[in-house]
Amino acid sequence: MSLLSCLTNKKIITVSGSHSGIGKTLLAEYLLSLLQDFAAIKVSIEDFFTAVSCDDATIMVPGKDTFRLKSSGAKQVIWVRSPEHTLMESMEQASSLLVDCTGVLIEGNSILTYINPDIAFFVYGGELQTLKPSRLYALQKARVIINNLRDESAEIPEIENNLRSLNRAAIVVSLNLSDRESVIPFLKDILKQRAG
Repeated sequence: MSLLSCLTNKKIITVSGSHSGIGKTLLAEYLLSLLQDFAAIKVSIEDFFTAVSCDDATIMVPGKDTFRLKSSGAKQVIWVRSPEHTLMESMEQASSLLVDCTGVLIEGNSILTYINPDIAFFVYGGELQTLKPSRLYALQKARVIINNLRDESAEIPEIENNLRSLNRAAIVVSLNLSDRESVIPFLKDILKQRAG
């Protein structure tokens, strides 16, 4: 069964980002807490092996991203670990394991090569010049770009202008993702506008 046929009639939301540790999983947690009946797929690109896991022994390890996704409200969590060149086959396997759900949140950059989600979020932080090609592609495909404010000295207007120059269609906003009180109302508004 193909990836697209497994995801037919499901809302698809992706969360990608400029590098690890930038806040992708935190954003995914917020989103899952707002979405009803959504599963989550965590994609990790590996060099030499493939594993597709949905068992609690693998998923529910405290501190792991998969644990955080499940704890935040995901109906089911599947962890895909795969080399780039076998990602499509691994995602097809993962999507065939999905329980009945309204939608799927997928955390990862490379998946955007294969799908067009209903909403694609991108979490930015760092330097544009150092973005890997898959991350630059994810940024260019995003509908919402969040400049995660972790450095108070950052030149916010300049960063936002640079991000808009790479993706003129996206909503670009600067938020501190650790400030739940400001992030949740923004996400509710986006979900109402874009996924309704």
